[in-house]
Amino acid sequence: MKNLLLIISAMLLTISLYGQQLPLTDNYFVDKYSLSSAYAGNSENKNLLLSYRRDWSGVDNAPRTIRLSYHDGFKSNAGIGAKIILDKFGVFQSFYGMATYSYRIKVVENKFLLFGLSAGIHQNSINFSDYYNDPNFTSDPSMINKDVKSTVRLVSDFSVIYSSGRFQSGLLFSNVSYSDFKYTDVKVKYSPFVHYQLHANYTIMLDGAWEITPIAIYRGGKNIQSQLEVATQFKYNNRVWGNIAHRGKNVFCLGFGMNASKGILLNYTYNFFTGVTVAGFQNHELTVGLKLADFFPKKDDAAVEN
Repeated sequence: MKNLLLIISAMLLTISLYGQQLPLTDNYFVDKYSLSSAYAGNSENKNLLLSYRRDWSGVDNAPRTIRLSYHDGFKSNAGIGAKIILDKFGVFQSFYGMATYSYRIKVVENKFLLFGLSAGIHQNSINFSDYYNDPNFTSDPSMINKDVKSTVRLVSDFSVIYSSGRFQSGLLFSNVSYSDFKYTDVKVKYSPFVHYQLHANYTIMLDGAWEITPIAIYRGGKNIQSQLEVATQFKYNNRVWGNIAHRGKNVFCLGFGMNASKGILLNYTYNFFTGVTVAGFQNHELTVGLKLADFFPKKDDAAVEN
């Protein structure tokens, strides 16, 4: 019974907390690939990024996410990318591993259509050993060290972006699944919902040193509440930057970053909620990146200029 209850809880938490296929991230200014698969090979390429996100830092066993990604241009108009994401919430854990192929079509001078397709695997698990090793709970000998995993599910996403100079807008369909989530130990299964995301951004150049990039992101889908996010990044001399954002009704985000030295990128974002106690619900995300293009320059860069 406990096994069944925990699995059902995991299903409800997954559906209610994550409206998009992949866990939420705020580092899309430094990694456009996290925003849309069509940016793979069509943005700032050869970036190897590792990020750690802690949600609800004032709550015990709050969600934590580790994300590793890389993408690059391939041949003249194609791009490739890959991402690995481990998302953990208490005893519940999700693993994502996805690969991406993108292609760029020139419409007219300085105007392009970018297409992206990702495919990979997704698996949920419940770590009962973490639950029963907690001294606050009474041990159940029949459940100690007995973890439960779902079947491996095939997932994909599809995206298209229109790029015209410093303006881009795009549409992403995510959580496209080819099978139900099933658990072998109990008769529980559910079908995830397909979600969509729209975004548009424009980069404004000021006196050759400053850049301002506003962006709007709209997320929606079946059985989830639609959400609008607006943000702006301020960048100086392509070396240091800061950003502000507002998501939904009462979520605010502050961030800053820098190219610390040749080939090393650092970025930090902080979320807080005005509708609840600030000390209890804060989100922190730290990203460390290697700009491999600085170490291995390439004469023919396939990236679209932002």
